[in-house]
Amino acid sequence: MRKVIDFIKSLDPLLITAVLFIVFWGVINMYSATVHEFKYLYIKQGVFALTGIVSAFIVSSIDYRKIVKYSIIFYIIGVILLVAVLFWGKTILGATRWISLGPVNIQPSEFMKLIIILVTARVLGQIHGNIRITDILKVLLLVSVPVLLTLKQPDLGTSVMILIPVLVGIFIANIPKKYIIASIVLAIISSPFVWHHLKEYQKARILAFLKPENDPFGTAYNIIQSQIAIGSGKIFGKGFLKGTQSKLFFLPEQHTDFIFSTIGEEWGFVISATLIFLYLFVGLRIIYWGNKTEELTGKYICYMAGSLITFQAFINIAMTMGLAPAVGIPLPMISYGGSSLVTFLILIGIVLNIVKQTKKDIKQIKF
Repeated sequence: MRKVIDFIKSLDPLLITAVLFIVFWGVINMYSATVHEFKYLYIKQGVFALTGIVSAFIVSSIDYRKIVKYSIIFYIIGVILLVAVLFWGKTILGATRWISLGPVNIQPSEFMKLIIILVTARVLGQIHGNIRITDILKVLLLVSVPVLLTLKQPDLGTSVMILIPVLVGIFIANIPKKYIIASIVLAIISSPFVWHHLKEYQKARILAFLKPENDPFGTAYNIIQSQIAIGSGKIFGKGFLKGTQSKLFFLPEQHTDFIFSTIGEEWGFVISATLIFLYLFVGLRIIYWGNKTEELTGKYICYMAGSLITFQAFINIAMTMGLAPAVGIPLPMISYGGSSLVTFLILIGIVLNIVKQTKKDIKQIKF
């Protein structure tokens, strides 16, 4: 027992506690969101959670630089799996994103979030001084392959989440201001082209976000029902298992993309705000360790991991409150899905090893 306590102390007890609370809270609310429709889904989520937690602690004991060393191999495997999805993937609700392995469906695009962070950190970690345009192009070329393959599924939300940490990594890599300005101008100029090439349902979701009253029983239905659920929770909520929007089937996808709506309805503003604070704490805590470490690869991993968790959590929550279009991304470590949950926990495990190595380096400097 003493060895376990010492091991946890060598990592970051505060970060571990916050993450475990989020995961535990996810399983509890998975029960509430599914027990009236899918009796045993929360058990599967509990198994995924346990698998992810064990994986995180195993990974935290492995030098992260060894993992980064094999990131290109992971990248190749990930791309092969994404290609396999296009030919042999399982289709659910019109999207082909999963590969069936017996009783379990894996979603390769979720694993690519982690793999791309490792690959990008490897490339950027080898740069000393200002980043060059060739370095930026190399990173963008690497990320473009999984992004385009994920868009083909189609899955715009996950594609964006694969790309965001990479942009954060490039941004903190001493990128010249002229590149930032040029990127903003290019994004503005290309926006009509991007809009033209969006699928019709993606355009409809954006329009539903801008004017939900135009199609309250169609594309805007999910957002409107989600807002009703969250608003009806008021300060302290209706109580565990007492949500009406969720239990009477008004709220669609309540165990995946809209699970925060169930939490808001049953637990109210106080617990919902606490959960938002926890996500913010986890993201900033990871970035804090990225700032503490001197090793560039570890620094990039922390900044990109912290940004991914924070951005994805806040985009999902904003989506459920009608403050962002419904792009279909899970709430990290809470929404149903083994691939997403295990991926985030392994990423936390890698961060914890960076923390461990950083603490060792600090001790050596002191002595």
